Amino acid sequence: MKKSNKLLLGGFLAVLLLTISIHVTLYAKYKRGDYTIYHEEDELPRNSLQSFPHIRAVSIQNVADAIIQFSDVAQVKKDEDNGLQYQQTGDSLTITGPPPGEHHDIRYNILLMLPYNAKISVNNSSLRFKKNTKAADSSLELMLRKSAIMFNEGFRVERMTILASDSSAALFRGITKLGSLNVGLSNSSFEYVGGELGQLAIVTDSLSRISLPSKQLLKAKISTTQ
Repeated sequence: MKKSNKLLLGGFLAVLLLTISIHVTLYAKYKRGDYTIYHEEDELPRNSLQSFPHIRAVSIQNVADAIIQFSDVAQVKKDEDNGLQYQQTGDSLTITGPPPGEHHDIRYNILLMLPYNAKISVNNSSLRFKKNTKAADSSLELMLRKSAIMFNEGFRVERMTILASDSSAALFRGITKLGSLNVGLSNSSFEYVGGELGQLAIVTDSLSRISLPSKQLLKAKISTTQ
């Protein structure tokens, strides 16, 4: 091989190795949480948000494909024509969409910021929970009826309870981290793909479906009701 070709090949390999090294380093930092994926909604100006202070319970009805992001206080975008109505009564917030059959004016991917440790009731709705970085001492209680919820990769919480009924579904996709999870199923489904899960207890009926990796299935406490 000519000396010029050797130099070109050596330079190419050096650039390739440097590129791989940078990607590996950045990926490692991302997995440790040093870097996070940028989301435009994370940079919303404070004056563009409507706040609902001191909320401890949230009721969501007839809301299609909303994105849930946890915050220190319940917030939504101001003046956003998304077909939803918001009503605060004391420490409770009700979020209502149009009745079934009138969804043609609804916007999808609506961002709802809800407080940590809130009790959330979901009826005839579908929600996607974003990555949650505040896991310590956090808890979440979800009551589902004719609804579907999905937790994306990176979601973390210390304690969670899910009570699902009337053909509801709860899906954990990607690597999630949960300290303890209690699930109650009535004619509903629960699927956990993978991640770190401390304790898992499931109470189910014969009409419900459970999908778990073998590792989680072996240590799960599962009981059946009539």
